[in-house]
Amino acid sequence: MDIYTLTVEDASLGDIRVGVNTSDTEPLDTTATTTELSEAVPTWNIDATYSGARAARRALALTELAGSVTMQPLSVPRVEAGAGGYFVATDARRRPSRKQTDRQRGEETVSVDLARKGTRKTHLLAVETAPSQPEPGHEFGNDLTALVGIPAGARRARIVDSTSSPTQRERPTPVETVEAEHGAVDLFDATSEAIDEPIYLYDLEYDAQGDVDPGVWDMYGEADRADEDGVLAWGQVFDTGHDFTGSVVIENGLLRITIDEPTNADATASLEVEEYDPGTDSWATVALPAYPETLDTDWQPADVDLTHIGQVGVAAQVEVEAVAGVDEGDVYSVDVELERGRSDVGVWIPESVDEQLPTDLRTMLEPIAAMSVVDSGVEQRLVARSEVRL
Repeated sequence: MDIYTLTVEDASLGDIRVGVNTSDTEPLDTTATTTELSEAVPTWNIDATYSGARAARRALALTELAGSVTMQPLSVPRVEAGAGGYFVATDARRRPSRKQTDRQRGEETVSVDLARKGTRKTHLLAVETAPSQPEPGHEFGNDLTALVGIPAGARRARIVDSTSSPTQRERPTPVETVEAEHGAVDLFDATSEAIDEPIYLYDLEYDAQGDVDPGVWDMYGEADRADEDGVLAWGQVFDTGHDFTGSVVIENGLLRITIDEPTNADATASLEVEEYDPGTDSWATVALPAYPETLDTDWQPADVDLTHIGQVGVAAQVEVEAVAGVDEGDVYSVDVELERGRSDVGVWIPESVDEQLPTDLRTMLEPIAAMSVVDSGVEQRLVARSEVRL
């Protein structure tokens, strides 16, 4: 079974609990008792078992997903039990194995309690926008668009002005459709819609949810995302406090950024960028200006501080250090954001920083930096159909 983007091959499905809540009240000035009925929230327990040398990283990914507020509710496609829908993980319990070396076949179990929030018939997906021009912003361009990515397979896409009794409703038109690794994405410009700060409502099959969303990975020392048998080798990350064992990967199916942070054991660091080529269904390296061929200063990543992991965007503050050249010894921080459907990265000067980007750092990031000075402010959540009915 699948829980959002995670696949659980060995899942034990527990009881699905439904029912009706009752409460008795006695109105004033009468001896009669009134019984009030209300629907109980359906609950479900799942035991996910992982085995093999990579059991720990897969169990950790599910535990992080269950504990992530920004990823909830979670889409669960229909399974044999007929219990698909949108669920909130109310509790998760991981039972680590004592055998975790590569030579031992460890086994881990993660028990997750799920409470159903609703289904595609009760709720719609909503991407809220809040376009703004951050200060001090950046110097990469002066474009004023705020692109918002919606899966191209979405149905009944609409924009409204509110998620509670909206007074305006329009059918938006995408300005572009891009082909990502696992599906197409329609791009809309939130600044050109007939509604200010539009909220995009749409419906999408459970199986397709997450396919084109941005994500974070821990490479765990593995060169490729999947091994020679096609088994996932990297681990998905859903917790901003995740302690990385390998390099940090931030990607959205169009752009992949790999950052190798320095450690006590290995002080070297690196920043690598790849872009997806739908024509060849492969990833190609993006050549960034380098020291000393093009740059006078060698800027290298020193630390990645993840600040947000969501279904529509990933954000981090990256500290970079000049390890050689004219500005050797200098340290600078940039805020970066990679959103769904974007083939460029939002690179922003932090609000508390007065200095502009150092010249060589700006030159190094320019091939991948977004030209727009507008931050879309996108966030995704569920909206009850009853709240947005005409």
